[in-house]
Amino acid sequence: MGMRLRLIAGFTLAAMLAGCSATVEERTSEGIEEAGRVFTDQTKNPNTEVGNASFYKPFGFKVQEGSDEQNIVLEKGGDTYVLFINPNEGKDSRLFYDLLYADPANEILETGTYERHDMFGFAGATKVSEERVELVAGSGGRKITTFSDKGEIKKNLKTMMEIVRSVNYEDGAVAKE
Repeated sequence: MGMRLRLIAGFTLAAMLAGCSATVEERTSEGIEEAGRVFTDQTKNPNTEVGNASFYKPFGFKVQEGSDEQNIVLEKGGDTYVLFINPNEGKDSRLFYDLLYADPANEILETGTYERHDMFGFAGATKVSEERVELVAGSGGRKITTFSDKGEIKKNLKTMMEIVRSVNYEDGAVAKE
């Protein structure tokens, strides 16, 4: 009896582990698909301002001290998200996407690109370790990055695309000298 019970418990554990064993690559693919849905969805309304930039800040996210309108550092539960805004790049800009591929240090797992009307967007992941990746989501001249554990990839890419798609940047006509 004891042996049979142990076997059943072993099989149950193996089945549970198999359910959780989606690879980093599978999670990345799911996340990129999800980010694509968000890219084409109705944009979230901005609820936060930093200087000339306004954007949607999801519940639980905090803007860190020292953020400025072009480099906004968000934090949630110990994770850091960096939102970078280049106001000189248009909605169709591929700059950040091209830069991702230009860095030979990046071990790119997968990227996805999205186009809608006159807008270009992308999402992707580069490998950090077996369990961690660096995620990036971009829309025109805006991008957001974070480091993510495998299990959080899909949720993170969805949220990141919601944030990056919501960015408005009003350039107050300041004379540049």
